[in-house]
Amino acid sequence: MRNARNSVRKIGVSRGFTLIEMMVVIAVIGILIGGVFKLFSTAGTSSQRAETIARLERLQNAISGFYAEFGTYPPVPSHGSPDPYMEADEDGTYTGSAELNSANANRAARCQPVAFCYPNARSLDFYINEHYQSEGIVSVNDAFGPDVRNRNDYEWDQIRIFRFGLMSYLMPRVELMLNGSELDNLSENDENIPNAYFFDTRQWTHYNAGSKISGPSGGWWNKLREGLAAQRDRENHAVARWLPNLEKNVCGGPGDLLGINTTEPDTGLSMVTVNDPDSGVAYKLMRVSVRDGWGEDLYYYSAAPYQSYRLWSAGPDKKTFPPWISLESLSADDRRIVSEWLKDDIARFDRSK
Repeated sequence: MRNARNSVRKIGVSRGFTLIEMMVVIAVIGILIGGVFKLFSTAGTSSQRAETIARLERLQNAISGFYAEFGTYPPVPSHGSPDPYMEADEDGTYTGSAELNSANANRAARCQPVAFCYPNARSLDFYINEHYQSEGIVSVNDAFGPDVRNRNDYEWDQIRIFRFGLMSYLMPRVELMLNGSELDNLSENDENIPNAYFFDTRQWTHYNAGSKISGPSGGWWNKLREGLAAQRDRENHAVARWLPNLEKNVCGGPGDLLGINTTEPDTGLSMVTVNDPDSGVAYKLMRVSVRDGWGEDLYYYSAAPYQSYRLWSAGPDKKTFPPWISLESLSADDRRIVSEWLKDDIARFDRSK
């Protein structure tokens, strides 16, 4: 009987895990969790890559429409230094030489920017001044508006109120800045437009039809309004042909343009901070751009006479290199580094025939 009771007692005792068994179980769980995360990561990367390719192709269609209309690809001016070995700010102001690094390489590759940057309507002045006051940033209307007409020749050339990137050729410039307002009923103090004198700056007149407007104050506004109306009609007529390709693809902007909802889902106003190199004043500009699936602006490059171009994304590593610099011209070490940066780039090319 005693043996029987002992047998029953032994059978009823549950044996615990040994330390080795527990470590094996933990290891297996870790492997399974790692596999799940890897699957999610791969799925996420595939989705972002597909989104990037779709946006590249739609933007490529818009660029082709521009070529069909004007016989060249968008002649985007340089807004920065093309030298990846130069330490410079976003506007290309030289600050010193540097070793090759991804930040300088990306900045150089973006010297022909995709983004179009322009002054905000005066109705946003209070919001900008209030929201960014702690950072010492003001509205561009307050930074330059009061005395922009009184600047001397040197200062006119230094004022950076606009950044004419690729999107300034593919979207209606005047329509964006006038926020759909009708010029016939517009006054130069209208809150829906930026400071009217900005249309008279050298930076605007150099890249837009017409010349610097002169004359008495009343005559000045009437001439400006007529010139803007004519330019808006020309731009809207051309842009309407390819604007559907940008539907829900643009980061920033008013949303509805010429009947097309261009705004990328779940995005609002997009702004960039600009520093005046002379006064040191920091101010905000509105911006419209097209981003890749990883939230970075796309890249564009086209050299005169603008009969070919390259459009690309830096890929998931967000690192790239200027395509106008041959890898063969680099040292062996730099060539190895740059080759790694370019591995995951997603590019589209086009050439006229």
